[in-house]
Amino acid sequence: MEQTLSHYFGYKAFRPGQKEIISQILSGNHTLGVLPTGGGKSVCYQIPGLMLKGTTIVISPLISLMKDQVDQLKSMGVSAAYLNSSQSSHEQREVEKLLAQGELKFLYVAPERFENGYFQHLLTRATIALVAFDEAHCISKWGHDFRPSYQAVVHKVFAIPQNFAMVALTATATAEVQQDIMSRLNILKQHVVKTSVKRRNLVFKVNPTYQRQKFVLDYVKTHEKEAGIIYCSTRKQVESLYEALDDADIPATYYHAGLSAKLRDEAQNDFLYDRTRVVVATNAFGMGIDKSNVRYVIHYNMPGDLESYYQEAGRAGRDGLQSECILLFSDRDISLHEYFITSSKADDDYKERMGEKLTKMIQYTKTNKCLEATLVHYFEPNENLEECQQCSNCVDKRKTYNMTKEAKMIISCVARLKQSEAYQVVIQVLRGEKTDYVKHQNYEDLSTYGIMHDYTTSELHHLIDELRFKGFLNEQDEILLCDASVETLLNSNEQIYTVPFRQKSKETVHINTVEGVDRKLFDQLVEVRLKISEKLNVPPTNIFSDYTLEEFAKRKPTTKEEMIHIDGVGSYKLKHYCPQFLEAIQNYKTYV
Repeated sequence: MEQTLSHYFGYKAFRPGQKEIISQILSGNHTLGVLPTGGGKSVCYQIPGLMLKGTTIVISPLISLMKDQVDQLKSMGVSAAYLNSSQSSHEQREVEKLLAQGELKFLYVAPERFENGYFQHLLTRATIALVAFDEAHCISKWGHDFRPSYQAVVHKVFAIPQNFAMVALTATATAEVQQDIMSRLNILKQHVVKTSVKRRNLVFKVNPTYQRQKFVLDYVKTHEKEAGIIYCSTRKQVESLYEALDDADIPATYYHAGLSAKLRDEAQNDFLYDRTRVVVATNAFGMGIDKSNVRYVIHYNMPGDLESYYQEAGRAGRDGLQSECILLFSDRDISLHEYFITSSKADDDYKERMGEKLTKMIQYTKTNKCLEATLVHYFEPNENLEECQQCSNCVDKRKTYNMTKEAKMIISCVARLKQSEAYQVVIQVLRGEKTDYVKHQNYEDLSTYGIMHDYTTSELHHLIDELRFKGFLNEQDEILLCDASVETLLNSNEQIYTVPFRQKSKETVHINTVEGVDRKLFDQLVEVRLKISEKLNVPPTNIFSDYTLEEFAKRKPTTKEEMIHIDGVGSYKLKHYCPQFLEAIQNYKTYV
């Protein structure tokens, strides 16, 4: 293996996970490999393909990636080709002839190629060494880029009357998607190779700015010598942001599916060959682009799920050098994705799953926990976590609450439980709740029973989450366990901090409904809205909807920064209407 790696690729050692995947394949096992973006997935099928007798069939959804990979293999003296719609009939026949004669070590095809009866016939005559599914998350209905043709091809691969191993490779598969791939390809648990999705050279940031365009213009100007990708949700936003960059004399190009193939190729090549440093694009851009020196990826809008976000953000820093992944977020982004889900023709089960994924994405934008650890936990819930110490949350100056005392109480409780328990049970014991399970386990006899009775369930959840993300508590299948590092915390003067999280006990709760809306304040805000509407001669709900006013009456924002996070508040309304509502809220909080 090492000799083949050195001879063809010039590397002396494998990256994490590569050797294990290759070993599984050479042993004839169907294998699933989950490696991070830039982790060297292609080597995992190219090395065994070079070592095995016969042709390796690589199923890939990306025409651009096929060409790049084939050109790379040919440059190393390896016989390789691809079959796709970009070729003429004559070119396709020439490739099919090489396959039939056994003269190809690698053949790259799109999944749709398996719908061709003649191609299926050719496969029965060729000697197949290995079948590799690249971007394997496309196989699963629950993957973020599901393609029915990718799922359909699985049955046709199994129908080929030969014995060969199969390998599925992906960078962005949740536990659910991994299980689906394993089930469809008959992959056993012991033949799954996963490495952490951590890429320590990536610095993750969430910026809830309401001046997104200004942020991008300023950022690109101060990073003018660096290559970057800026993702937007819609073609219209892509073109609008590109025009803003152009007006500011910032060299850039743009890319979306509405452009002609010629213009898309030009934009891609200008970026790839450093003729242009910045590309503004929809998510149609980037897959299969082998550009290692992308120093930043900015998301102008929030994607609909964390898999898409991580795959797109992961195009930064593939050379291992420090790069930034910045997510610009507004609550208005949520409405667009909710519309996509509700207007989808998919079944209710699928819509519900997509809604759950959107919820996780929203939670990422609002969490105060380590962003890297949040991503790791999403893709691998059982992985031990630690703070990256460099994301926008880890360096947040608002972490001023010393939670060391609470941390020691929680850890002492977890350590004293007779068996490992889930969050819910730990919280019940800490709060001194008298549930049947707590009684049955005799947890009422513990010295830590009720030790935090004056903390709410949500407050304890926050503290336990903080300990989990700092690495003091680990989780295995939703069961909490103490990490070895707790000994240092318990036996030293180490202090740990979180953001202020406790409700002020002396605050008086005013006439609130079950939803937490302060109705007295809400009525006053309605009066403010009415005065503005009369002055401008527009309907009151054109100023703000009742929903937005209810959010004001729930959250009681006192600054523009707090108000912009509320759904229904845009930059224009923030400037022209919100000062009067802020004044009303501040007066209310002062005198009630």
